[in-house]
Amino acid sequence: MSSIFLSHSSKDKFFVRELAEHLKEYGVKVWLDEAEIKIGESLTEKVGRAIDETDYVGVVLSKNSINSEWVQKELQVAMQKELSEKKVVILPMLLEHVEMPPFLRDKLYADFTSPERYNSTFPKILSAMGISVKESKPIVEEIIKNELEIEMTANEKCLSDFEDIRIIGLDESKTYKPNPEKLLYDIYLNLSMRPPMDWRDIFMAERSFPRHTMWRKAWIEGDCIVIYCVPEELEKYHLNDLKQDVANSNAKYRKYLYEMIRKEKEEQIKRNQEKDNLRDLKNRLKFE
Repeated sequence: MSSIFLSHSSKDKFFVRELAEHLKEYGVKVWLDEAEIKIGESLTEKVGRAIDETDYVGVVLSKNSINSEWVQKELQVAMQKELSEKKVVILPMLLEHVEMPPFLRDKLYADFTSPERYNSTFPKILSAMGISVKESKPIVEEIIKNELEIEMTANEKCLSDFEDIRIIGLDESKTYKPNPEKLLYDIYLNLSMRPPMDWRDIFMAERSFPRHTMWRKAWIEGDCIVIYCVPEELEKYHLNDLKQDVANSNAKYRKYLYEMIRKEKEEQIKRNQEKDNLRDLKNRLKFE
């Protein structure tokens, strides 16, 4: 059984959990720090031992992770392992278009920068780990095209109804200056729909780490994004950032729903199998 340590930012947990579940389906033992480390344990010791004991280290590269000191420490340990064992250990996985760390630039990376790439990229990860995939099944599509006639779940309905959220305008009636002595406003930007709660959580994770010196706080209120900034900064610095954060949140929200649907299908199949087993038992039993 191959094993892999997934080095990532906790802000990318939606993607990483989905990837981990799919790897487990192919018999891969996956180590996730958030799941393996218990309260009171030494993080450095536990993670160092985990990297040493696993075959590969998959580093999920995003705007969140490349600025994470903890991920950088995990990469340093993984690089030492790769040098000492003189074989490929680190498998870069690009979740967002970011500048690659210098020591990873000569490595071929797995491109997960859009949901459409997932089906073609995932088998490459398996191949890099020496796992043969005779037939690459469309992991995402098979969830929706399942032949079992199962009533549409809440998550399926959410996915079916969900359309990409967009920033569609500036709401002058809501925008105001919370502190008259400062130049900063709470600027309200209208969204094309009121975001679901899970989408809001993903968006807030996207916004939680500054990307440049002009970075400003932003959050969701109802069907608006609110950004705390000087109005003149919005066009110059912030609007494109916010558009990218919204686009990333749309993609990650869909991935999150796909994973929820997959788990629901598995549970439904399990329940159906249990019912079939009981029905078979009933038919076999003879009471007279």
